[in-house]
Amino acid sequence: MNFNDIDDVSTIVYQPRNDNQPGFIYLMEAEGYHGLIPGAWLRRCKIGLSRNPEARLDKFHSNQPPCNVKILKTIYVEDMADVEGELHQQFSRCNVELIKSQEWFDFNPVQFMMVNWEFEKRSLHIFSLSDLPIKLIIFSMIGLVGVGTVAGRLTNQPANSLIQPQERLTK
Repeated sequence: MNFNDIDDVSTIVYQPRNDNQPGFIYLMEAEGYHGLIPGAWLRRCKIGLSRNPEARLDKFHSNQPPCNVKILKTIYVEDMADVEGELHQQFSRCNVELIKSQEWFDFNPVQFMMVNWEFEKRSLHIFSLSDLPIKLIIFSMIGLVGVGTVAGRLTNQPANSLIQPQERLTK
């Protein structure tokens, strides 16, 4: 858009971004950046929101951070801002005080396990049969047939034994 072509500047309306919409919450890690033994004791991670986490990571890399950054986990949620705020509040004691960001956290191994658990807990699980591995489906079917066969043999009754008492009543 060329601003010289606009006669009336008042026609430009700023549309604030609405983060209270469905989207992704991501957990990024600055690899080998922090800790007594880099990456072994404390892990520096960022909890953020995005409609496109991969594009967010690319934008982050284009700013040339002092270390490699990777996405560890993403979850899809109904309200990005609410979930991100809850996670930031829950792990506020781990927050790294930076001038331009309050989304970075230092997690010890227990806290890192907790943040992963919180991500799982908040994730919207959308179940699809295509998500199931074909081997799991096949083994489940074989298992059901096997259980049915064993159950039939344990009862020791032939299938026609239920019909015999009815035949006796009619004779």
